[in-house]
Amino acid sequence: MSESRRFGGAELILLLIVLAAAAGTRFWYLWECADHAQKEGPLQVQDAWPVLRGLPAGTELRGQKPPNELDALVHNLKEDHWFGCLAPLAMTEERTAHLAPGYPWLLSWLERSPVDLGPTDRTVRWMQCGLGSLTAALYFLFAFRAFGSRLVAFLAGILCAVHPFWIVNTAEINDGVLVSFLLALSLYLGASGGQSGAAFTSLLYGLSLAALALVRAAFLPFAVVALVWFLLHCRTFRRGWLCGLLAFLGLANGLTFWTIRNYRVPDWPGHVVPIADSTYLHLWIGNNPRSTGGPQSEQLVIETLAQARGETPSATAEHLAALNQRERYHQMGPEVWAQVQNDPAGTLRRRISSGLCFVLGEKWFKDGTLWLARDQDNRDLPGWFINSYPTIFYAAVLALLGLGMLGWRWSYGFRTSSMPAALAVFWIALPYVFSHAESLSGPRLPLDGVFLTYAAFAVGCLVPTVSGVLFHGARTETASKIR
Repeated sequence: MSESRRFGGAELILLLIVLAAAAGTRFWYLWECADHAQKEGPLQVQDAWPVLRGLPAGTELRGQKPPNELDALVHNLKEDHWFGCLAPLAMTEERTAHLAPGYPWLLSWLERSPVDLGPTDRTVRWMQCGLGSLTAALYFLFAFRAFGSRLVAFLAGILCAVHPFWIVNTAEINDGVLVSFLLALSLYLGASGGQSGAAFTSLLYGLSLAALALVRAAFLPFAVVALVWFLLHCRTFRRGWLCGLLAFLGLANGLTFWTIRNYRVPDWPGHVVPIADSTYLHLWIGNNPRSTGGPQSEQLVIETLAQARGETPSATAEHLAALNQRERYHQMGPEVWAQVQNDPAGTLRRRISSGLCFVLGEKWFKDGTLWLARDQDNRDLPGWFINSYPTIFYAAVLALLGLGMLGWRWSYGFRTSSMPAALAVFWIALPYVFSHAESLSGPRLPLDGVFLTYAAFAVGCLVPTVSGVLFHGARTETASKIR
C-alpha cells in the first residue's frame, strides 16, 4: 500500500475553483445558448437516439407513438413498467435488451417523481450541469491521487471544466454526461482504493463499475478488466482479500438485477444476458462489405445481410422479424465470422476506419466538422460564440490528442497509481474498434477526461519546478515534494 500526498487547504481552494469554473461554463451555455435549459442548444456533439420511423402498416405502439427510441423506452417504463420498444430489425414492440437500461430508467424515474420538478428535459439538463461540474472535480481528485501534484490536478480539473465538447453535451438529452461522470468516479475510486486499501471505497468502486456498464453496455469489458486489475492489486494490501471481495460483490450485485431480468424474459429461456444482447448486430454493422466505421440504417443492415445470405431484402427482413430478439441478433454471428475469414484485408481496413471514427466521428471524414449545427434561430446567441466555436472545437481536439498522447507516454513512471486511466483508454475504445463508432463523438466523449488528464501531465512536465519529479516517477519520497 502506497501513501498519497495529503489533501490540504491549498488543494481544497483549487478544487473549489475547478468546481466554480465547471459550473459557470455549463450554466452559461444552458442559460444563454439553450434558452434557459428549455432547448438542446445550437450544437450537437453526440448522435441523437434513433427515430422510430418507417413502421409496417398496422404496427402499433403502446400508448402514444413516441418519436424516438429513448422516448419509447421512457414512455413504456413510466406507463406500463416494462423495458421495451421497437428494437432494431423488429416489426413490433418487444421486451428488449439491445442497449443498457441506465439512462432510460433514470428519465422514467424523474417523470414518475412525486415531486413536481417541471419539464423533464429541463430538469435533466440542470442535473447534467451538476454532474458535469462534479466530473471536472473528480478528475482533479484522480490526478492528485495518481500523480501527487497539485499543479497537474488543477490543470486537469480546469481543462475538464472548460472542455467544449462536454459543455455542449450538457444540453443534450443523452447519456454522455452521465457516462463521463461515472467513468470519472470509477477512476477516482480505483486510484483511491488502490492507495488506501479502504474497504468501503472498494465496495463503491465495484458499484461504480456496475453503474457504468448499466448506462453504456460497451463499457462492460472495461468494468471487468478494471475489477481484475483491482483484485490483483489487492494482494499488496494488509487486508486485501476483504477489499477485493467487496469490489467483486459491488460489481456482481450491481449487474445481478438486470441479468436476472433478462434471464426471466419468456422469449429467451435459459439464456444469460448480462447487459445487452446486440453484440453481433453491432459487429455486423462494423464488418459488412459496406461498413464505413460509423452507424448504418436498418435498411442497409438488411440489404447487406440479404446479400451475404443470397436472399431478397424483404425475405431477410421477414425472417429476422419472426425471431425473438436474442435469436435475431445471434443469427448474425456466422455472417460476421464468414466476412472476417473471407476478407481479412477488408476487415483490417474497416478496423482502421472504426478507430478513426471513434476518435473524430464519421462526420469529420464527410465534411470536416466535429459537431452538428442545429437548424434554429441564432440571433439571440452571443456574436463571439457564433464566430469562434469552430476554432475552439478544432483546438480542443488537437490539444486533446496531441498533448494527451504525449502525457500518456511521459506518465510511465506513474503507471501503477494511474493504471485505471490506462486501462480505460484501451478497453473502452476496443469494442468500438471491433464494431463501429458513430457520426459524432459520443463514443469518445467519456474518454476525453482521461486524455485531458494526460494532457495536464504533459503541460506539468514542461514546468521546470516540477518536471524533474514528474519525469522520475511515482516515488513516495519525491512525490511528496511536488509543488
